[in-house]
Amino acid sequence: MAGVARLSYCSLPMSKFSSSSTFEKVKFNLPPCPFIEMVGVYVVCAKYCPTSSLARSIQDTKKYKNLMVASSSSQQTVHVQGDNQVSLDFKHLCREGKVKAALQAMDKMEKKGVFLGSIDIVELLKVCVDLKLLEAGKMVHEYVLRSPSKPSSVVFNKLVEMYCGLGDTGSAKKVFEQISDKNLDSWNLMLLGLAENGEGKEALQIFGQMKEAGVRPNGSTFDCVMEACVCLGAVEEGLTHFKSMSRDYSINPTMEHYESIVDLLGRSQKITEAKEIIKNMPIEPSSVVRETLEKYTKTGRTEQPGELGSFVSPSGLRLSNKKKVRDSLISNQKKASPERSKAYEKLRSLGKEVREAGYVPDTKYVLHDLDQEAKEKALMYHSESLAIAYGLISTPPGTTLRIIKNLRICGDCHNFVKILSSIEKREIIVRDNKRFHHFKDGKCSCRDYW
Repeated sequence: MAGVARLSYCSLPMSKFSSSSTFEKVKFNLPPCPFIEMVGVYVVCAKYCPTSSLARSIQDTKKYKNLMVASSSSQQTVHVQGDNQVSLDFKHLCREGKVKAALQAMDKMEKKGVFLGSIDIVELLKVCVDLKLLEAGKMVHEYVLRSPSKPSSVVFNKLVEMYCGLGDTGSAKKVFEQISDKNLDSWNLMLLGLAENGEGKEALQIFGQMKEAGVRPNGSTFDCVMEACVCLGAVEEGLTHFKSMSRDYSINPTMEHYESIVDLLGRSQKITEAKEIIKNMPIEPSSVVRETLEKYTKTGRTEQPGELGSFVSPSGLRLSNKKKVRDSLISNQKKASPERSKAYEKLRSLGKEVREAGYVPDTKYVLHDLDQEAKEKALMYHSESLAIAYGLISTPPGTTLRIIKNLRICGDCHNFVKILSSIEKREIIVRDNKRFHHFKDGKCSCRDYW
């Protein structure tokens, strides 16, 4: 059904009253609701078991009953029939995305004095990233540190990529600092991870360290550098790096580099400079380059946070029947399970708190033909807000929440979560289809510029 959306699942730690330090899969299927486009939203909570180790966690198989596995398969036990057989079993489990069983196989091999090679470890880390399993990735990291042989730079690079891809740049930086033989991939992955997480200033500092270390950048390096400049809105620095590519390193800018510099100039309303760059391009400008320029020249002003393109409904749904929308909302809440009812109740409570703290619903992000009250209610039940509410009632105070969705966060939700992070005294990380947003103490890592 077009426009129907669903909160797929939440990965949450056990309640604060539980003695288990692992995490569980909780089903939280929301009924169809045509005006809250809840597509591909997940809640992942960090800091589950800061003192745990892989060995302690997997010795007691009862503890593993709460390990979240994205695929709903029955528990699988790996029988040790020789090192080669276990290795084959492990590869199969990784291909199937069965992280829990893969960790068990890894532990059994370790007890026999057999450790995985770099290729197998990288494959498991890739699965952890794909399934958004940060805690499982941390367990693999602990395993790597226990390995009797020195891990290769390929493994460390994958750890950096995993942590950045799941929004934990702090751990990524620690791993990066531990790499004694950093190669170009190491630098590029750290640069990209910081830029994507809104840490443009830190990314440019890493680029400076890279040059001081005598590592010659390539085209991908400058992709990351330009992304960092766009993140910061650093026009002059971006132009300097763009010109430096060909002048200092004999690197011909690619279409992606031109897209970035035109976007950077357009955001700052330097339309003349952007047109000049396009005019002098040695290659035919792509449609993306032209569209990037057009979107700024048409508006005649700088893009506002979350505004450009926000008036196009991702599902293409445009409703004019006010009664239909209201009835749908009422019906959904009546059918809600106890868990969902608690989430709705928590969200209504949060709505009152953020209003008292200065939040004002921005109803221009509602495309439907509704009255003011209905528009405000529609905004309240956006997917990330519901996911956050459910995370708050399901986790101990102070737990970091991670929200991952495949749609761009709207400006209203962005403002809502900023204020909420200050009220709840939590870090809330939202990964939309464009970048990471780290909300903490009433501020966002994107500095309201995305």
